[in-house]
Amino acid sequence: MNRQVVRRLLAGAIMMLAVSAADARADIPADTTVDPACAVPESLLAPGEGLPRAAARLADGAPLSILIVHSAKQTSKPAAAGYPARLEGELRRRLPGRDVQARVLSLPGEAASGMIGPLARAVAEQRPALVVWQTGTVDAMRNLDPEIFGTALQEGIAEVQRLGADIVIMDMQYSVHTAQLIDFAPYVAYMSWLAQSSDVFHFPRYDIMRHWVEEGRVDFTDEAEEAKRRSYEFVHRCVGQLLAESIATMIVRRDGASH
Repeated sequence: MNRQVVRRLLAGAIMMLAVSAADARADIPADTTVDPACAVPESLLAPGEGLPRAAARLADGAPLSILIVHSAKQTSKPAAAGYPARLEGELRRRLPGRDVQARVLSLPGEAASGMIGPLARAVAEQRPALVVWQTGTVDAMRNLDPEIFGTALQEGIAEVQRLGADIVIMDMQYSVHTAQLIDFAPYVAYMSWLAQSSDVFHFPRYDIMRHWVEEGRVDFTDEAEEAKRRSYEFVHRCVGQLLAESIATMIVRRDGASH
């Protein structure tokens, strides 16, 4: 593939992935139900068995501290709140009386293998209860060996768990244009398989966004600035809601099972 095309695609993906601490005061809906426009079938997104480390932290009265790690540049996107701020607020509504703190670690342009070291250091220093690891985008765009990607993913997960945190793995975003040019399937499939064969929750963002596109809920082909803003706003708001619902369900489920 032409290097300039890859660079443009990577830049576009980074814009879609970009999140910032400046979004932390996002205006989040007052209720704790998932907006019907965001909802997806349970066959596509169902909570895992639990988040034992995070549930134990909360049971001890500690905050639900979350570290979100991604490969995008950390930039502020006007009028489109990033999902970490949404996630933080939505979890506070779903876990009343509990302190929730979300931080973001940006590792621009890093493939999964290059994220392991900084990720481990951040977990060791910050001691979060939960890590949300977004990865796979750079690996797919560079057409890196899926098996090498999978090995790195397993190593990163093991290191986070060894350091005492639970982990959620999140795959790349979906758009019709990039899906036609880049084969994301092996990386998505590896993440799904790994989640099913281990004690890790996989948030299938790629398939969720494809569902929204196929249902006509969001349109990434409209190049108008206002249309782009609406699309980014929709994705971040809905990802925040769906991820918060999944995490809260798993924590409550685990906490209830321990009593």
